[in-house]
Amino acid sequence: MAEATTAPAPPRLTPATHTTRRGLAVSSFCLALWGTLTFWWYPFGILIASLGATFALICIVMGWRGGKDGTHLAWYSILLAGFGISLAVFSYRFVQFAFDGIQPPFPLPL
Repeated sequence: MAEATTAPAPPRLTPATHTTRRGLAVSSFCLALWGTLTFWWYPFGILIASLGATFALICIVMGWRGGKDGTHLAWYSILLAGFGISLAVFSYRFVQFAFDGIQPPFPLPL
């Protein structure tokens, strides 16, 4: 008579098993913060903030949370990266207008 085999038990989920998922969410927040803090460095700040936003979108799609109590650091990263990118674009346009005399391609309401 054949013996019934049982499937092995799944590995226990410990805080150490989710370090990669938390790490990607935390890195997206750090990149968004660094891109916001270096917004005046035109191509670098936008690139770093965009990379943080990309990582944050991956975390949101995959459902990975990054905080200790399950907070969504990826959503904070999206907000921070958007703020940094908009600061960079507006400061770059201001410098073009103030020092080079280049008019923005869109009308500004004044």
